[in-house]
Amino acid sequence: MAAKLPLIARKNIRDEFDAKKGDLLARIKEYTGEDYEFIVDFQGKIYPNIDASQSYQAESPGSIAFSAYEGLTDRLKSITEEGDDQLVKDFFNQVVSSRKIDIVIEELESGYTACRVKDGVLELVFKTGNYGTNSWYLTEKLINDLDAAFAETNKGDLPLEAQKSWATEFVAKKDKLEDDIAEELLGTKVTLVADPTAIWRLAVEEHDKLKKKDKGEIDLESIRRNMGSAIYSYFDGFRYQINYKFKQDDMMVEAFLEAAPSKEVRFELVPALSPKATSSYYEIAFEDDAFILRTTPKNWYTNSSYVCESIDTLL
Repeated sequence: MAAKLPLIARKNIRDEFDAKKGDLLARIKEYTGEDYEFIVDFQGKIYPNIDASQSYQAESPGSIAFSAYEGLTDRLKSITEEGDDQLVKDFFNQVVSSRKIDIVIEELESGYTACRVKDGVLELVFKTGNYGTNSWYLTEKLINDLDAAFAETNKGDLPLEAQKSWATEFVAKKDKLEDDIAEELLGTKVTLVADPTAIWRLAVEEHDKLKKKDKGEIDLESIRRNMGSAIYSYFDGFRYQINYKFKQDDMMVEAFLEAAPSKEVRFELVPALSPKATSSYYEIAFEDDAFILRTTPKNWYTNSSYVCESIDTLL
């Protein structure tokens, strides 16, 4: 049986953690819409792994735990926009399915802290002997940590960071871009079409095919982080090129609309470009009554503004 915690430590836990944690739990419910539980085990998990020579660790285990949980609470406030971002709330609740948040001390390969989800429990991890060190940075990359846990059982599904980018950097700007394109097409509106889930799934599949030494050829982090902004950039490249090449010439506009009667402009990610591609970075084509922009995972977000530079010769 583990030795009883020193009085000074027990008093600190009572006064600086137990007495205060209710406020943090209430805030977490405000930001997530769900009731969560702090399950930190001071007696069995924390105290046996502290550096007893450090008075702060030995005497203030409750204060340190409160600081770690407070940092998480503030991070949730930020990423959920004080509970208004339903997308983030739902994702967090899905990944942290147990509704439990723990503090763990263990050996780490690098750094003083880590954050992860294990068996549905969100764990705030300190390196052995460094309890309290850099506690404010435990959840600095919480969205990435949630994505990592999500990918373990949902490989190929769209990560939260990609969903956020898609929503804020493309969907929120799509209508305005379609209006600007319609102006270049003399009032004819086209629909911009892309499937972020299909794009992500193909990127992951192609990354998995690479040998370990070649994994860097596909930057999954960039694809995840820039899902919306990159796709917007390709479509905006289309807008720029028809502005530059068509100059609102009715004959050019008519030729384009005849070649794409569906009035759809699509962006696709493909494993490899066709032999007809005029660039090593991207290609364009009229297929299935639509105008299609394509690139590969290896060339993601590269020279996107030039994607349609040969549109006049294609017509």
